[in-house]
Amino acid sequence: MARELTGCSVIRVNTTANTPLIQRALTFIAGGLAIISLIALTIILIQYALSVALSPAVLAIGLYGLPLAFILLMVILFLSFRERRKN
Repeated sequence: MARELTGCSVIRVNTTANTPLIQRALTFIAGGLAIISLIALTIILIQYALSVALSPAVLAIGLYGLPLAFILLMVILFLSFRERRKN
């Protein structure tokens, strides 16, 4: 049996947000950098467990990737606050 919902309000979410292109690009770069850094850290752990010589490039990505992604997220947050203050 189907029931009718009476007196319920529908909340509509604006899915077409006017996000600036630079902010959207920085978001994707930060997310990609964080994922690549986590993969590099996993590779480092596997290489260490297998007693294999650690690659300097993988070490650098693992060491600097997450902090750079965090800094980019702080920049995105700052840009978002500045955009909201304008409106």
